[in-house]
Amino acid sequence: MDRTAYKNRHIKEHYDRINLVIPKGEKDRIKKICSEIGASVNEYLYMLVCNDLADGTSRMAEKKQGFSAEQERMLEKWQVPRKYYEMIEDLSYTKDEGYFIYLKKGYVNDVTGSRNIHCMKTSEVRRIIGKTHKR
Repeated sequence: MDRTAYKNRHIKEHYDRINLVIPKGEKDRIKKICSEIGASVNEYLYMLVCNDLADGTSRMAEKKQGFSAEQERMLEKWQVPRKYYEMIEDLSYTKDEGYFIYLKKGYVNDVTGSRNIHCMKTSEVRRIIGKTHKR
């Protein structure tokens, strides 16, 4: 058995293969980053996946859960910019109590000093959410 056949057999027996399809131009960008950090593309992508799954769950899965259709409508009605959606864990509204936004762990609002935002007017929601940052 020649060297190439031996390597191919070894890889087939000890590794799984995943094909990745990405938009044109991204491959060069990824290769450049990998060369800068001294890793192969395979090592880099595997490291990203392992880091994402390190605690047994995926951060991507958390992001994908998103909001219900009703919550999406509320955010649009309140005119909350999309760039703030990733900070929001939950939200609600009642006519008597007003607007509530609960921020994800790691975010804090400068106005309220906490992860909770409570307002009575939609204009307050837009003003206050804009003063939220990652802790």
